[in-house]
Amino acid sequence: MKYKPDLNVVTRFAPSPTGYLHLGGARTALFNWMYARKNSGKFLLRIENTDQTRSDPKAESAIFKGLQWLGLLWDHDVIYQFDRKERHLDIAKLLLQKNFAYKCYSTKNEIAAFKEKALKSGQSTKFISPWRNKQSAYSPSREYVVRLRIPESGKTTIIDRVQGKIVWDNEDLDDLILVRSDGSVTYNLAVVVDDFDSKVTHIIRGDDHLTNAAKQYLIYRALDWDVPNFSHIPLIHGFDGKKLSKRHGAVGLEHYQKQGIIASAMIRYLSQLGWHPGNNDLISIEESIQNFNLGKIVKSPARFDPIKLNDICSKLIRNASSDKIIKEFDVFLKMSGIKTLTQSETDILTYSLPFLKPRIKNFNELYDQASFLMVGKSFKIDTDCLELITKASFSLLRELTIRLNNVIWEREIINETIKLLAKEHQITYKEVAQMVRIAIVGKLSSPGIVDMILALGKTEIINRFNNLCDKKNDLI
Repeated sequence: MKYKPDLNVVTRFAPSPTGYLHLGGARTALFNWMYARKNSGKFLLRIENTDQTRSDPKAESAIFKGLQWLGLLWDHDVIYQFDRKERHLDIAKLLLQKNFAYKCYSTKNEIAAFKEKALKSGQSTKFISPWRNKQSAYSPSREYVVRLRIPESGKTTIIDRVQGKIVWDNEDLDDLILVRSDGSVTYNLAVVVDDFDSKVTHIIRGDDHLTNAAKQYLIYRALDWDVPNFSHIPLIHGFDGKKLSKRHGAVGLEHYQKQGIIASAMIRYLSQLGWHPGNNDLISIEESIQNFNLGKIVKSPARFDPIKLNDICSKLIRNASSDKIIKEFDVFLKMSGIKTLTQSETDILTYSLPFLKPRIKNFNELYDQASFLMVGKSFKIDTDCLELITKASFSLLRELTIRLNNVIWEREIINETIKLLAKEHQITYKEVAQMVRIAIVGKLSSPGIVDMILALGKTEIINRFNNLCDKKNDLI
């Protein structure tokens, strides 16, 4: 058995463009990328689009954008499997010539009848083609498939870097189809040919592909090609221990981008799923690459924890520089279809980040918490605020407006001005603060009122207070 050593490492990520990039696919791409980078190798991207009826250009674009967002840049041009159809068929012909494959003319009805009979008699339903041992010169004038001639006895063994030694009895394996009756090539043949031609040395993929490993190994052996190293990583499960699916919430990478998870948080979180490089959630990706070891990946499924993901995201945001946050937040706004910030708003956000960071876990929350900084723009008042808007509260706000307009714009002075007003009217500071929040941002959930007042400046604050007071007749 010939296996590629860890020299001149070439890995690949080979998604089908039939759906958007999900978390499991993103982690598979990440592990391939990390292993290639650790060994100064190459990371290839192949789009397995042989099924043209199911291929979706939007899904393909989402795959590209998702990988780029994570920073998983591939080497060389993207490989499109469909474009290599003739090469795949040439190899199928070679296998026929070498007698490692044969043409099977059995119809679907004949195969179904064979299996039904076997089932009734309690025998194996493994289909044994009557064409397996017939002379190749005999060719009925009807459609056929090309099947690989699996050895009738013995065992097929692979040494998997994650799963260990795996053995199949050849007598349990079907003569797998290489070419369908319509002339299209099946997945297992196309994958082997593409990996060989791309000089792939390590195949790192989900363990749902484990059954394909035996089939692909036998194709490699029939062609006398070196067999890549296999590493079948466990799938990602939900919090309940079941395979991650839509019922656990969104599983697509794009959802978490729009939710405001920053790329560095996602890549750190995914890099730890299935193995753990240490006790530091904020370990750099460079350190993760150096520590990455296929042999340390556990066999049991990893469990996706969105709370943990948000926790990592919040830590990274708190530790990031203001310039970095502003830059990434701008990308988030564009991706979400939200108008980007003006220079004035950017300046206010930069000033506000020290008191906003502790309040947020992701950019979605930052957008919500920073909504107060939209200078000179009208906003809708939340319905739960309306019952707090009374003649008395309007009178209170009008009085506060006059007082603030005549004080020095400093934190302690502003704070004492609000406290004194509350004391004089025999109400709590909170009651004054509620009306201030409504005037500034139109909702009760917001950063501290003095923080917002200082960030926006006297002119903007006085304008917002006056604007709300001018709406008195419309609101009560």
